[in-house]
Amino acid sequence: MIGCSGMAGRWVDWLSERLGDRVEIAGLVDVNEEVLGDRGGKLGLNDDQLFTDYEEACAKVKADFCGIATPPQFHSPAAIAAMDAGMAVICEKPIADTLEAAKAMAAKAVETGLPCAIIQNYRYAPNKQELVRIREEGRLGRLQHIVGRYACDYRKYESWGKAWRHDMDFGLLFEGSVHHFDMLRFLSGGDCEVFQGFGWNPQWSSFKHFSSGIYLMRMNNGVHTAYEGNSSAAGVTNCWHREHYRLEFEEGTVEVGGDEVGVQITRVGQEPEVYDAADMEWAGHEYLLKEFVDWLDGGAPSATRIEDNLKSFALVIAAMETTVDGQPKKIADYL
Repeated sequence: MIGCSGMAGRWVDWLSERLGDRVEIAGLVDVNEEVLGDRGGKLGLNDDQLFTDYEEACAKVKADFCGIATPPQFHSPAAIAAMDAGMAVICEKPIADTLEAAKAMAAKAVETGLPCAIIQNYRYAPNKQELVRIREEGRLGRLQHIVGRYACDYRKYESWGKAWRHDMDFGLLFEGSVHHFDMLRFLSGGDCEVFQGFGWNPQWSSFKHFSSGIYLMRMNNGVHTAYEGNSSAAGVTNCWHREHYRLEFEEGTVEVGGDEVGVQITRVGQEPEVYDAADMEWAGHEYLLKEFVDWLDGGAPSATRIEDNLKSFALVIAAMETTVDGQPKKIADYL
């Protein structure tokens, strides 16, 4: 496991607690020696299983797979080192910090034939799964368009957990919208053909770069999507796990908010129908980690395997570029 504090620490917990009967952590990597020693001690690891350098760890640890939960710029080189050492990889989103690095990671997966999956945990909430069932089963006819909204009040510096999120270029896109663009792909059942939109940074923002944006996508199945992202929200918020999605179908509208909130179906002239989606035994990160381990044990490939998730990451790069030049982007040009 590369990384063992913050989100990476939660990975360690999930792997050792929820999948402990199938998974044993064979080595840990973290640049913070105090955190590394503390976490390693709790897992009962020896000193020769703890590393501050991922290349040394990949060379010395014999493992079936490598988990990576570090800042994006470190994903691709660590994943490539792990695959070169014969390990499958499961990695936090986004794939990388640049399209070139993401493609290099995807190419290594093809070259080695090793499983490689990317975390997209927001897909695996009960109400999001119910939205897809409604679409696939045709309960409300054909899908016309989707509107998604994310809005958090991060007007105070460091309120988004870490200072680097406020300081980085395109923080909204790389740390936030990467989830939401993937969700719009997932809910629509299509892949984006044309992408366009605008990004900006309000004068009252705590961010050094673009922190808000509105983007449009035309999917290859005729569905259109609109997305509002706002990290400087001062009123109505739809922050993490409470994003709002509205799907306009031929015979009605479906809306969902927080992961724990039910599904609302509205038809013209009728009272809204509100109900709770079916529970999931495994959800979020835990679903993806289990799905990945199942893949290694001979099951179906992860739905968010890197060759598919590259289509979501390309939307982040397209959003970055259309924000700069204002021109629509053909996603095929990125893939």
